[in-house]
Amino acid sequence: MLVAGYLAIRYTSLGEWTSEERIQAALVDIRGIWWTPIVLLVLYAVIAPFGISMFPLTIAGAAFGPYAGSALNTVGIVIGAATSFFAARALGRDFVLRITGKRIRKVERAVNRQGFWPLVQLRFLPIPYPVINFASALAGVPAKRFLAASVIGLIPATLIHSYFIARLIYASGDERVTQGMTYAAVLIAINLLIGWAWLRTRTERRNRYRELVAKRASRGRRLE
Repeated sequence: MLVAGYLAIRYTSLGEWTSEERIQAALVDIRGIWWTPIVLLVLYAVIAPFGISMFPLTIAGAAFGPYAGSALNTVGIVIGAATSFFAARALGRDFVLRITGKRIRKVERAVNRQGFWPLVQLRFLPIPYPVINFASALAGVPAKRFLAASVIGLIPATLIHSYFIARLIYASGDERVTQGMTYAAVLIAINLLIGWAWLRTRTERRNRYRELVAKRASRGRRLE
């Protein structure tokens, strides 16, 4: 698909319609229509429960600029999380499990046995967006806790993506290269930080589990 798209833009008249000048002019026109933010928020609410990637909507929101776009995407992605959560509750466990399969059970157990902040941390892990929403609903997480954790967990990444994508859209030349490198560096730094914290927590849990098993084994030998 990438090769076909490149060839179509390179060797057909499609390239004229996808030039940087035309795209930026179209984005300016879209920003001038008052109801486009409403349409974007509705799309977030409708598409999120189907498990479709939110990234194209994030790009569309970023077209409104680094600040307005960040705010718009943040509201939209929280709305999407809420609609997914309440849709899972309305549809019921059997229906959701039939759609998502067994993978949701592991996330459901993790959500069920952990508190507020671990639920926030799940937003930073490479777990599909709707799976966390559905698992939280099936695990019986209170709606207020879920929404609060979603706001805290989703805002940082949404702001970063929206801000830098908006900068890339409206930048040109060397400025675009600089913004792209900064964007990549920020994402790498955040993922390294999250990965280190997750690995440390996982290691501590394993160590506690081994200590518990060792204590039980020693008690059993004493009783014998």
